[in-house]
Amino acid sequence: MRTPDRWNWNDWIDPNDQEPVDPNQEHLIRWGLTVAFCLFFASHYPGEVMPIKLAGFLLLGAIIAAIGAGLREEAILAPHLTRWDEAAASAALGLLVLIASPLLRGLAT
Repeated sequence: MRTPDRWNWNDWIDPNDQEPVDPNQEHLIRWGLTVAFCLFFASHYPGEVMPIKLAGFLLLGAIIAAIGAGLREEAILAPHLTRWDEAAASAALGLLVLIASPLLRGLAT
């Protein structure tokens, strides 16, 4: 059995059926973990500032993903998900949280 090279993610294989790992699945899992970490770190702040901190962490994650995509010279328009897509999704979610938090707070009172 061939063990995958942990530094070459494009060559990873699924040990059960020996097929390459879908790049979309890899990016979705990484983006989900990014959102989970941002939510975890933002949850340590008081409820009044938690949405602002969550949006800030998500925007920071978007910047880091964009820097990673630029360093890896990934194509912006690719047939599969890339780090550029992760950056765009993180930025969009962060801005959505920033816009929606005052609206939801207004509805609660």
